[in-house]
Amino acid sequence: MKFRTRLILTYSLLFTIVLTLIAIIFETYNLQHLEQTTRLDLDVLSKNMSQQLDEIVRPMRFITEFLLSDSKTLSAITILTRADRSEPGAQVFITKAKADVTTALATYCNTANFYRVTFFSEYGDILTSNVMSNTIPDGYAQTDSLSSRERVDAAMGKALVLSPYDDPWDPRSPRKVFSITRLVMGNNVSSYLEVQKPYADLEAIYRLDSTRTINAAALNSRGEVLFSQFDEDTTELLGRMITENPSLKAKPLDRIRGNMAAYYYSPYTDVCTIVIQGSAGMNAAIRDITRITILMALLLCGISIFLVFVLSTRVTAPIRRLIFRMDQTNLDNTEELTYEQRGLPAKFPADDEFVQLYQSYNHLIKRLNLAKHKEGQMSLLHLQSEFDALQAQVNPHFLYNVLNVISHQGLKSGNETICEICEELASMLRYSAGTSRRLVTVREELDYVRHYLYLLKTRYLNKLSYEVDAQGRVMEQEMPKIVVQQLVENAVTHGYKDTGKNMLIGIRGWIEDGFWFIEVKNNGDGFDPAKKAQLEQQMAELRNRIQEGNLNIDIGGMGLLTIYARLLILFGTKAVLEIAECPEGTMVKIGAACTK
Repeated sequence: MKFRTRLILTYSLLFTIVLTLIAIIFETYNLQHLEQTTRLDLDVLSKNMSQQLDEIVRPMRFITEFLLSDSKTLSAITILTRADRSEPGAQVFITKAKADVTTALATYCNTANFYRVTFFSEYGDILTSNVMSNTIPDGYAQTDSLSSRERVDAAMGKALVLSPYDDPWDPRSPRKVFSITRLVMGNNVSSYLEVQKPYADLEAIYRLDSTRTINAAALNSRGEVLFSQFDEDTTELLGRMITENPSLKAKPLDRIRGNMAAYYYSPYTDVCTIVIQGSAGMNAAIRDITRITILMALLLCGISIFLVFVLSTRVTAPIRRLIFRMDQTNLDNTEELTYEQRGLPAKFPADDEFVQLYQSYNHLIKRLNLAKHKEGQMSLLHLQSEFDALQAQVNPHFLYNVLNVISHQGLKSGNETICEICEELASMLRYSAGTSRRLVTVREELDYVRHYLYLLKTRYLNKLSYEVDAQGRVMEQEMPKIVVQQLVENAVTHGYKDTGKNMLIGIRGWIEDGFWFIEVKNNGDGFDPAKKAQLEQQMAELRNRIQEGNLNIDIGGMGLLTIYARLLILFGTKAVLEIAECPEGTMVKIGAACTK
């Protein structure tokens, strides 16, 4: 088999395997990204729905508080609920009180913004703002018809959001409404204020387009349904989940019956908003991702095989010509040799170009080995030094350019967080890559640490809190670069065995008795006593060796020993590094004599 054929088959198989693995990784990543995006969308959707309901309920609750805070209205309600209606002349006051309450209810604000604002009591009084609808005549109100009356009475004057019901005050053409209802406290008989909104307002919030395969429901903490797009079984299941698991309000909800779900509880309305992504929508998205992945893999495989075929043809064509020229190469003789003078053994197959190339190359290596060895070593060292110098110059500049590109993409997508992260990381790189100065000021070092803490905050979010307290003359003192950041990194990385614990990092700088000090404190698990004793022994040995002038030390890394070594070399016996246990956590303090 010719070398070109073997080359095509080998690389075709290799590319097929590699592209298959890439396709699998690509699809896995996209499926995870799809799930994360869908979950985030559901979380945002449930929260937005809940907030919209809060905004509808807020003015409804406010109007009841406004009516009860108005002295004239409250006085009229007191007369209606406390007056002895059997006494002669009481009807005059009652009629006047009804007129005052009706006037307060039938304001333009109430009629324009609410379907109905109603006052009713056990005496049968019913006064409403919606005088245009066909209501039950005054004196015929029945408090027993009030939805969830027991809950309203038990709330002791607190306004409650009631489940949708048919408006009981318009029996001829009842309209479905939902309401805020509260008990008026301090009266002889039960009386209530009710603010109604059309049920269509709830539908406008919660009813989603069915083609999106996302459905929504809203239930209160007692499992009563305000709105639901689900079937009865699913709605009943949601009600049981809420009533049987009160702690669910404070926990995220991931899946219901295998479908992705999101849950948001509003303590303001005592309403739980649940949205569920149907499996049909997710399956369609998964099929699209799989189809695109397969098409991309097939396309790349075809392109790869074609390129291998073309390149292998071009590579093998000059092999025989290369063999002929290599046979003529000699340090002492550059005269061209004819093909017949090469003297290749006949046992080598004529179509195996690599065997012939190997033999010819070996002859060349034997003739040039001595000269090549020395020259090769010198060239390698020279190229290595040039490469190292070039890399040291190019890498920071390349990283800055990449960060600028990422930041620009963040601006285009409207994600300011990406821009801020890139700016903070660029500032850290600019600071750490600079080699012109051995010492920096405390101000510069703490600015660098703030960039680092910001990036940590974007990772840990609310789990991480920090405070930097340093000002005055200490900010101008000189210290080694990238020391405080390493102390913070050690505190975060090694100080917390309990990964669920909230992390608190405190940094403080001050001047005392002619020395500057910087203290890094955390609320972690503390230093292991054995490790602390071992570290203090190593620090003592390190201090003795440096004081004796022995700088041939090998400690490596960027740990506490390295930090202490840098302080000792720069500041001598004036250097300070102390480790202490706090009531909660660990404190590391560094310092040296003031120079300014």
